[in-house]
Amino acid sequence: MSNLNDHLLDAAKAQQLAKEYEDTTYARINSGRPAGKPDSRFYIHDLEVLQDYINMIRDEMEKKGIRKKGIRITLGKYPESRFDPRLNPEYKGYQTIFFSAQNLDPAGTANEASNLSQDLPALDFGSIAPPYTPQHNG
Repeated sequence: MSNLNDHLLDAAKAQQLAKEYEDTTYARINSGRPAGKPDSRFYIHDLEVLQDYINMIRDEMEKKGIRKKGIRITLGKYPESRFDPRLNPEYKGYQTIFFSAQNLDPAGTANEASNLSQDLPALDFGSIAPPYTPQHNG
């Protein structure tokens, strides 16, 4: 059984984290971007796709004998050209996040982590805002 309750935030604490990011890091990021074109702030993934991805990497890590399975969320930035044709062209030049498998066993080696990233695909191609404007609260 997981210890989910040890990781949950109430709405006020989540809002506090979001505001801190917006006032500091996000403000600095946007100070170097063109006026009227702030960097992405939200990343939205379809729950079914995300669950399918989690199931896939969990199964593959199980086959590799990895006991402490995790998922890594990495910040990235879409290049202006020469990327994957599945990329929404409006997202070029924007920050993104992508997911990948992570061995959480402290006895795991850096080589094992590297092998996971070579053997298992990462997950991307959700929606980002801006430029996409979803219905969100925050």
